[in-house]
Amino acid sequence: MQDKSTLSVKTFDAGPMLNIIYLIWDKITKHAAIVDPAWDLTEILTFIDNNQLKLNKILLTHSHHDHVNSIDVLLKDHDIPIYINKFEANFWKKKYDNLIITSSNESFTLGKSSISSIHTPGHTPGSCCYSFDENLIAGDTLFVFGCGRCDLHGGNPEEMYNSLKSLRDHFSKDTIIMPGHNYSIKRQSTIKEEIEGNPFFSFNNLKDFISYRMHDHDKTREEPYGPITLGSTI
Repeated sequence: MQDKSTLSVKTFDAGPMLNIIYLIWDKITKHAAIVDPAWDLTEILTFIDNNQLKLNKILLTHSHHDHVNSIDVLLKDHDIPIYINKFEANFWKKKYDNLIITSSNESFTLGKSSISSIHTPGHTPGSCCYSFDENLIAGDTLFVFGCGRCDLHGGNPEEMYNSLKSLRDHFSKDTIIMPGHNYSIKRQSTIKEEIEGNPFFSFNNLKDFISYRMHDHDKTREEPYGPITLGSTI
């Protein structure tokens, strides 16, 4: 990544499932990317037009319907590529001529800055996060004080355990977490806050993690999620 990024990011609330859509753009070139375009995009498209941005990428964290259901609307007026992890492309099986298949950990440019795609399976086989500067767009892998479900088609709690451990161990504690849904008492947090208050970051034992994610969590917690400590939950 270059020494000085020129990227900005803005969030938009969308749909009945409390999705958060992200628009990233380069302040110099005005090249922009939209992450997980779904539901009504009117506000986002108006912002793009009003700020004279040039939308030239779609970035997918995963392929669930509530994260992709406005792709075709965008493609009617924008001939732009869709970035998706190779495992997610195989899982999705959707045929687009403009798919760009990314590997497990790959970087690409937006304007004059770099964005990294990080493979974080668990919610789906090809779920990924996007990292730039000290921001992590986490999709349905990591929520504020929570994590994505693993009981849907393609979910795997063992992979989720490993993905969360990797994020916890490899990113700076100051990294800003930008989740795919607003399920918590705050929209964003940091790795430090997640280490201190996310129960899924508390496990060092796979068996206990799987039991909590697949059975106990949904019986003992309700939205909006707040911070809890290991001792108060397990």
